[in-house]
Amino acid sequence: MATTLYTVHERGGLEGEVEFVREGFSIWAFFLTFLWLWAHRAWLAGTAVFAALMLLGVGQSVIGIPLYLNMAIQLVISMGVGIFAHDFHRASLTRRGYVETGVSTGSGVEEAEIRYFGKRMAQIEARHSPAPALPA
Repeated sequence: MATTLYTVHERGGLEGEVEFVREGFSIWAFFLTFLWLWAHRAWLAGTAVFAALMLLGVGQSVIGIPLYLNMAIQLVISMGVGIFAHDFHRASLTRRGYVETGVSTGSGVEEAEIRYFGKRMAQIEARHSPAPALPA
């Protein structure tokens, strides 16, 4: 299985909330566009995409935009959402008070979580361990 990169976002310190956001193209965002954005609380981007798609529908019926041009524009919008979906998600997390605290890798989000929290626990233990005794 391929290794995936995740950015880690935290809110509320050590006992707070942690979100892992995958890097790369989102096939679900490509197909579901504004619904995916709304589900990930990217309200502004989702509403802009929804409005653009509605304007295309109106443009086709009222102005007479050819069907092939309408479909091509919809495909470009969907590709853009699929490519930038995780960036929209990260921006939404930032607006809600999350701070990007690191990156992690794994074949899935579970493995990335294990690696991240394992490294974090090792850092905490290293800070709280007593200094080594000097030889007499």
